[in-house]
Amino acid sequence: MAILADMSLNINQQKKDKREWAIMNLFVQSCSAVPIGEIEKSESPDFIVVSGRENGKERRIGIELTELKYERQDTGFNMRAHEDYLSGLMEEAETIFRRSSDMTINVDVSFSDSIAPLILGEKADDTATLRKTALAETIAKIVLENLPEATGKSYWVDRRYKYGDMNLPQHIERIKISNVCGRLDESMWNAGIWTRVKPLTIESVMQRIRDKDTKLRHYNKTCDEQWLVIIQNSFLMSSQYDPHEAFRALKHRYRSSFKRIFVFERSEAKVYELNIIRKIR
Repeated sequence: MAILADMSLNINQQKKDKREWAIMNLFVQSCSAVPIGEIEKSESPDFIVVSGRENGKERRIGIELTELKYERQDTGFNMRAHEDYLSGLMEEAETIFRRSSDMTINVDVSFSDSIAPLILGEKADDTATLRKTALAETIAKIVLENLPEATGKSYWVDRRYKYGDMNLPQHIERIKISNVCGRLDESMWNAGIWTRVKPLTIESVMQRIRDKDTKLRHYNKTCDEQWLVIIQNSFLMSSQYDPHEAFRALKHRYRSSFKRIFVFERSEAKVYELNIIRKIR
């Protein structure tokens, strides 16, 4: 049992590392502030960028990634099981897609609240497994038939349009397919619950900064600077999303011990640097 548990942890860590690398590479390409240099995977912070020498020594910038994730407070809701379910579903869809295409793409699927599992302790039976596979096949089919041919181009599939002779499956609200050939080495297939994404507000940003600030003293001491990147998936907008509140959040001045803080809208590859007042650690 211990061996199986260790294998599961290793697989989950590999998946986490792969996703972080993909996001980091996209951020580096999208943010002109990041100096040219070698990127190293690290732990506290997530990455270290080693750039050219300044005053006779290398410049080392630590970069920590953190996300504004969707939230839900329903009684009995199992967030971990939900995320694992969606992650597995997207992996299965990508595997099916790879049988027909090797194109490097980013796929964002926005699911409705009706997607399962929702209840603590719920286990998938054979019928649920078949439904999951059928949904993965449908996602792969939609992606294959809506591939943008040019790098940097994106296609949207949502309920405003007919998809062939059928609407989107009932559990899916929108799908965004982006061609990133030549920009990224690997594809990213992402999923989320579109009505439950935590909106970009002053308070949500402050919460992320506070959480990371408390851990900053334990970060790699060899870094000359520590940066924080707050990842916001603008594709998976909250039903309570307020563009005016988001604008205020981006213009607000925050207190933090990080040297620089950025908001990275991953699905749009847009970077905003926040105004900060440096705290003394």
